[in-house]
Amino acid sequence: MRRKWFLFLVLPVLLCVVLVGCGGTPGPSPGPAPTSTPGTAAPSITIVREGSPVTGRILQSGDPVRFSQNVYFQGTAPSSAVIKVYRDGTVIGQTSALPSGEFAWTWNSGTTEGTYNLSFTATQGSLPESSRTPFTIVVDGTGPYLHSLSAKADAPLGNAPTIVVYFNEEIVVGDMNVFTLPAVWDVICLICPGGSTFNVTQVALSADRKSVTLTGNWMTDRLIAGDQIQVFFAYTPLMGVTDKAGNPFNAALNVATGVVTP
Repeated sequence: MRRKWFLFLVLPVLLCVVLVGCGGTPGPSPGPAPTSTPGTAAPSITIVREGSPVTGRILQSGDPVRFSQNVYFQGTAPSSAVIKVYRDGTVIGQTSALPSGEFAWTWNSGTTEGTYNLSFTATQGSLPESSRTPFTIVVDGTGPYLHSLSAKADAPLGNAPTIVVYFNEEIVVGDMNVFTLPAVWDVICLICPGGSTFNVTQVALSADRKSVTLTGNWMTDRLIAGDQIQVFFAYTPLMGVTDKAGNPFNAALNVATGVVTP
């Protein structure tokens, strides 16, 4: 009797395990994991030079260059990859990497000022095109010049009066000793009913290299509100003043005029 009861209880369990696993209806088998086709590795820009591929000025992304300058790009990419060069989404050039991976490409800055956003991609064989490697160049064909000044009336027995002269852009000075000689900066009173007088005793280029502060004599000089003054800069090539792109100072625009404010 016990044997019959044992078989009565065990047989259904065995059937359950064999037929359905006692866990309900089995789910579908998982499919294979999706695979993505790898693309070509993006190219790297190793060095960029202006004027000469060997001795030219080294450029960083965002640096300015003058008009009609050859800019030489050198980089690395996958072996024998096709390198495409884009400007704002449009292909403007193409070259090929050597089997060793090196590539070179030359671009001319032309004669139109502006910001040129270039980017480089690589395609190797049948692999998809790589992501873009950007490099920006600013084309600047305008030399630096004086364009304005600011002068504030000084209080009696106060600090020495000052005048700030502004350039149109950041400048680079070759010979700072000559540039800061008080004798090469002169202040003229054009229309001065108040009787302003100013003799340059100190010259200082600002940290941002866009302006120059002229300091007058504390005891004898005065700036009176409403007077119109003019600053004359006796520029000489010995100073070697250029902008960051290398354009020389425009010696014909070496005068700035302004009115003394209260």
